[in-house]
Amino acid sequence: MDAAAPDAGPPDLDAPADAGVGGVEALAAHCASAIGPPRVEEVAPDVFVAIGYDLANTILLRTADGNVIVDAGMSPARARATRAALDAVAPGPVRAVIYTHSHIDHVGGASVWVEPGTEVWATEAFLAHLLKQYGAFREAESARGALQFGQGLPDEALPCSALGRRADVDAALETGVRLPTHTFSGEAALEVGGTVIQLVEAHGETHDQLFVWLPAAGVLLPGDNVYAAFPNLYTIRGTSPRPVDAWIASLDAMRARDPAILVPSHTAPIVGRPEVQARLTACRDAIQWLRDAVVRGANAGVSVDALVETTRLPPHLADAPGLAELYGQVDWSVRALYDGALGWFDGRPERLYPPSDVDAREIELMGGPEAVLATAESALRRGDARFAAHLLGRLRDAGLVDAATLDPRRAQALRAVAGSVANSNGRAYLLASALALTEGPHPVGQVVFDDAFVAELPVSVIFEVMPGRLKAEQAQAEHLALALVLTAPDARYTLTIRRGVLEVVEGAPLPGTPAPISTITTSTDTWKRLTLGLLAPAAALGEGRLQASDLPGALRFLGLFRTGT
Repeated sequence: MDAAAPDAGPPDLDAPADAGVGGVEALAAHCASAIGPPRVEEVAPDVFVAIGYDLANTILLRTADGNVIVDAGMSPARARATRAALDAVAPGPVRAVIYTHSHIDHVGGASVWVEPGTEVWATEAFLAHLLKQYGAFREAESARGALQFGQGLPDEALPCSALGRRADVDAALETGVRLPTHTFSGEAALEVGGTVIQLVEAHGETHDQLFVWLPAAGVLLPGDNVYAAFPNLYTIRGTSPRPVDAWIASLDAMRARDPAILVPSHTAPIVGRPEVQARLTACRDAIQWLRDAVVRGANAGVSVDALVETTRLPPHLADAPGLAELYGQVDWSVRALYDGALGWFDGRPERLYPPSDVDAREIELMGGPEAVLATAESALRRGDARFAAHLLGRLRDAGLVDAATLDPRRAQALRAVAGSVANSNGRAYLLASALALTEGPHPVGQVVFDDAFVAELPVSVIFEVMPGRLKAEQAQAEHLALALVLTAPDARYTLTIRRGVLEVVEGAPLPGTPAPISTITTSTDTWKRLTLGLLAPAAALGEGRLQASDLPGALRFLGLFRTGT
């Protein structure tokens, strides 16, 4: 055991936190070169890109009949400033908005751009992936996303998000999303004012991604399938596995068009066919290198932890322009590739039936919590912050040291780890987590849905979210049913709570369902507003927007759910 020296004393928890000069300097240099100050560039005749106004770029295609907007920004607040800048150089009506994919930083500002008659284009897979962001795991993804984007951190600790201006998470709670009016699979083409715009489905960072090809100008808009950083094959805010084989194929489809200009939805454009080809090729080869390394290692029986520890890009890719690990990260990607292909079990039999209370038992083997705490403090003094953070995390998981003692030391260790981290996601997550340990967690705000989005939101999303909002422990002894009659459009559902599980059935109830405790009749719009927390039940009743055949029964049933978004 590496015990602390007797005369060393505890670490100075009040000393200024070194948030990482080396890490922040490297990130700041990237912010300056790959993003820069807010500005509008005309990268080709009638092709304008607004860079630095938001996390994602907004691209304007000017035609003789009006403008086409590619990606609409993260929030109405940010989109208004972006539109003002683009209107100053290319005013005109907005004939179409194209979403390269459904991530909120590309769609949340659409209300600023969509006008009467504006077409909104996306792939057919768009809606399902958009609604996932408001679905069952919204709270977990939002909390982790706020940490990933460094909510509450000063600019000097996190000068950018590696892909663009730092995200304004609070502003993005006001969503201006507008659902597509036109969707497609494969390829589609539209002509606006004599300009031919080709849309190509191109799975990659998301399963609903597309790229935009302007054949006459040789301009390619790849969305988030390539940008000036190692691709985010896994995001620490949480996501399902990303389709790396399809991502490689999408990059090859872009290479085949031999574009002269590349205008990503993040970071600065690339001009020149050789430069564009080099960037696209290096990105696809880096993805394939990691995929193949995981395949070879797994087939050779190498554990996932060993693969994560040893797999690296070769120098010609690690040092290639645009592949620095500033947004995605190789070790995270290796673990995601393994888990996505083979699942959590890596073949080691002891992983199948681990012992209980393993953290507490191993800490006792190491001499007890006081000795482990002393070792962690010694590691901090020696500059071995990652080991210190690991030990302190074990103590947290074991529950053997009180939070008042542990949290300040954990915060110091996380800040010290961040010292050498230039990856903006990892750096932000570490520093924001440390801030939460010392000042309390930053509150995750409630999404504000505007009327247009609520009207377009399928009621199926509400039913997807409801099971996770059931107070399961409180409802474990209950077996209740509620009849729900929705109007405009008309539909009937049976909601059954069966010992802590919610079942939603459209139409006739299933066999064994108890008689409904009450029948609620309301409009689909009112039901969505109630369950989203936009309308209080008392107000709905008072305004006559909701009727219940048995009011106490309805309130008893609904009282078993948490409300809000």
